[in-house]
Amino acid sequence: MPADPTLPRPPGPDAAKERWRTWARAVRRLLATPERSGRVAQGLRAWAGYRSARTVLLYLAFGSEVDLAPLLADPARRLLVPRSEDTPAPELSLHRLEGARLERHPYGPLQPRAGTPAVAAETVELALLPGLCFDAGGARLGYGRGYFDRFLGRLPAHVPRVGVTFDALVVERLPHEPHDVGVTHLATESGVVPVTSRPPAPPAPTSS
Repeated sequence: MPADPTLPRPPGPDAAKERWRTWARAVRRLLATPERSGRVAQGLRAWAGYRSARTVLLYLAFGSEVDLAPLLADPARRLLVPRSEDTPAPELSLHRLEGARLERHPYGPLQPRAGTPAVAAETVELALLPGLCFDAGGARLGYGRGYFDRFLGRLPAHVPRVGVTFDALVVERLPHEPHDVGVTHLATESGVVPVTSRPPAPPAPTSS
């Protein structure tokens, strides 16, 4: 897709991650509207991978993230949302959205309160993941705290991992490190597509 001349130009592929994050935040603030988010959600709802999944992990949007609110009242699916813990190390746990009492994390997003029963990652059939931006090969640029990278290493390898973003935040190549875990699909206003090359894989489990 040609670059939009009205948006800030992306950094070069060798730029540091923080420079990419600054660019992506600026672009996303310009793009985020209910209408644009609605087109992303509509494309997900029409996608066969979503229609066939019964247990779906998604996120509760905050700030300028793509808002998946149109999917939150789907009675045909068991919807899971993450809770972030910072101690003893950054980690995500999964919880049913239905009936959950929510609180606001210090970084901004709503999440289930402490003590909400957790759900095993092995039950997830589809993961819809936020990110600041993604590249065509599936690399994901998050906020730098590592919650999702650690979690995705526990997700079964066969589960589709869908990066949810806007078209303008899909770039040719992002910097990534060995511990970064990529996505298998991208969901934008243009619909849901598989990535064009193999995404960074989850790290191999280590023996204790």
